[in-house]
Amino acid sequence: MSELVIINGVETAEARIGADDRGFLLGDGLFETIPLYGGIPFALTDHLSRMRRGAALLELAVPFACGDIADGITSLARRNGVTRGAARLTLTRGVGPRGYGIEGCGPPTWLLTVRPCTPLPAGRWERGYTLAPSRIAVNPRSPLASAKTTSALERVLRFAEARRAGADEALALTLDGNVACGAAVNLFWARGGTLYTPSEACGILPGVTRAIVSRLAADEGITVREGAFPPAELYGADEVFATNSLLELMPVTAAQGHFTGKAPGPLARALHKRYRELPPEA
Repeated sequence: MSELVIINGVETAEARIGADDRGFLLGDGLFETIPLYGGIPFALTDHLSRMRRGAALLELAVPFACGDIADGITSLARRNGVTRGAARLTLTRGVGPRGYGIEGCGPPTWLLTVRPCTPLPAGRWERGYTLAPSRIAVNPRSPLASAKTTSALERVLRFAEARRAGADEALALTLDGNVACGAAVNLFWARGGTLYTPSEACGILPGVTRAIVSRLAADEGITVREGAFPPAELYGADEVFATNSLLELMPVTAAQGHFTGKAPGPLARALHKRYRELPPEA
């Protein structure tokens, strides 16, 4: 059976995007990746809230309600036979005239897909991830730093750079030389029982999983410090881990040439356990 998707509210196996759609031509759009457990989307409200914040920044209309997306994910998961998977919601400005102006564009295009997501192989989480330092700095002053845009080329290049170096993910610094993020992950590290993570002022994407993990840590009485931290702070940590919606919470063993740690550490284990116990709308 062909894969079913939803485009502009219509469920179909033959989706088409216009040749003049600005999402294709200019990367003028946003996206969210939402994990599914047992066919149920996890933290959907948080993901849609981030998309709406990004849409307001881009002056982009949102043509759907939260209920439309929840119902669409449920339908596609059932009809495509997906239980453990990932929903991807993409929103673009739609078809527009030639050039960069936003006048005369639209209506917006939105596309929803639900596809299987293969769990990590046995033992992979225990081995942890490695990070490779990236030469592509994060610009905290970019107005797009907080938006999950479809124009993600800097993240694509960081990830390619890390893979060429034999690592699982990147370690990107800000223009000022402070720790920022990976290509597709937020970063945490622990020292002396305190958890540290770069603040949004460092130009990081405000990760949904990052926010959930911070709340879980606070609930456990763990102090979470956000700020601008030099790499030496991370290299001297007791443990390091990365977060994103599909990886959840991934221990980090090494940032090539700088950090080697045991994976997973006690905080990573405890927080990951709590994360796995959360209901869908955590």
